[in-house]
Amino acid sequence: MSGGKAILGKIKHIRPHSRYLVALLLFWVALGLWLGVFAPYFLELEPGYNASLTLLGEIILMGGGIFIIVAITWLWSRYRAMRDNLYAHLPGLVFGITPQGKIEFASDLGLKWLGIDEKAGNSHHRIQDVLSANDDLADLRERALRTAGQIVEAEIAVFTVAEQRRWLRIQCRAMPPHTSDSMIECIAWDITELVRERTLRTESEQRLEQMANLSSEGLFLHDAGKCVDANIAAERMFGHSRDELLLMSAVDIIAESSLQMVIDNIQSGYDKPYEATARRKDGTLFPCEINGRNVVIDGVKLRLTSFRDISERKIAEDLVRYQATHDALTDLPNRYLFVDRLEYAIKLAKRRKERFALMYVDLDGFKQLNDMHGHVIGDKVLVEVAQRLRHSLREVDTVARIGGDEFTVILPGTETLEDAEIVARKVLQSLTSSPINISSQKQTYEASASIGIALYPEHADNFDDMISVADKAMYQAKKSGKDQFRFAAPVTSQT
Repeated sequence: MSGGKAILGKIKHIRPHSRYLVALLLFWVALGLWLGVFAPYFLELEPGYNASLTLLGEIILMGGGIFIIVAITWLWSRYRAMRDNLYAHLPGLVFGITPQGKIEFASDLGLKWLGIDEKAGNSHHRIQDVLSANDDLADLRERALRTAGQIVEAEIAVFTVAEQRRWLRIQCRAMPPHTSDSMIECIAWDITELVRERTLRTESEQRLEQMANLSSEGLFLHDAGKCVDANIAAERMFGHSRDELLLMSAVDIIAESSLQMVIDNIQSGYDKPYEATARRKDGTLFPCEINGRNVVIDGVKLRLTSFRDISERKIAEDLVRYQATHDALTDLPNRYLFVDRLEYAIKLAKRRKERFALMYVDLDGFKQLNDMHGHVIGDKVLVEVAQRLRHSLREVDTVARIGGDEFTVILPGTETLEDAEIVARKVLQSLTSSPINISSQKQTYEASASIGIALYPEHADNFDDMISVADKAMYQAKKSGKDQFRFAAPVTSQT
């Protein structure tokens, strides 16, 4: 009896799912019953029955069976000890889930993760408490049973004994036979730091995305001009939805006049801001400042480009430029722009071997008007004179105010003195055609002017001389009785 109890004790340590061993045990019990109870009865019916031989055979057979069962149990225990020793040194937590839902483990490292002291005893109960509290583990077990031997994986959060949250990546597989009460073997890795870094990266990417969407600049992430991603500002700026932008490239949003420059800068990796012209969905063009930089994302070399709409800046620059080159009162070109235009006219006429005329216009009696009625009335007269001069000339002509009541007119394409004379008479006619109202009391001013005319290159062939001889001719006209024009003396006759 004591031997039988020892055998039963050994068997209790064998895992319940080892059904082959259980079947062998049942078979041996059945065989023992046959030999000990039923076989002698039937054998006694045979002649020549020897009871002692039967008893000896039974003892040998039972002893051999006991030896086989003990050997199998010892080998199985040896296998388990070797496996547990292997599991204990694996860089992960290895455990099994019994058909009863209990957790068995064989990894000391996993105990450290969960804050369990393996020397304190009952560690398997502690790990049972920690892991079984997670509903995700139960779902993982059900998935493993459904897949019948396939490996299933999940990431779950558990709380250690010290109530610290840790993340585990667990792989599970149902052991044969694949039934609803199969043993589930699992291995888990502590990925707490990985999840933390991934979370930080995700949060960082979300912050960057929010910052990008809050930016007023249109941001594009592209591969050699082919859009990979874009922010909300880009959608607003170009009028395209994000899905539409993802199907586009530089040729779809850059004006033809700037396209080659943009492509060259992309290919060369140019990383300084530059200006270009872009195109909206409705076809309208707008000036923009582009700034691109090559970046590497997930091992792929891409280019991050920002677009800034500089329409308002361009308007402001044009306004400043216009104010710097035009007279604030009359809106005519000022002396600065006149100098530039006259120098250009001389260079062009010299290159083309053409002629042009310069008129120097000075109002008659303007000083007396200012002294008598003040600068407000004087300014009103100057504005009206400027309008009449502008309307009496061609669009290609340049009329400028270079001083108080002094105006200049550049007449490109004027080949003869007669051509210049026609224009001068037209200018004088425009000034004297009607009086200028200067007050609410219907006071008027009879405007007139003295004009000096210099023809290039007959009268002068450089900037300074053109102005000088035209100015002298104007004074000759003023001495001749005003409301007159005079031509400058030819270059050959000047001494």
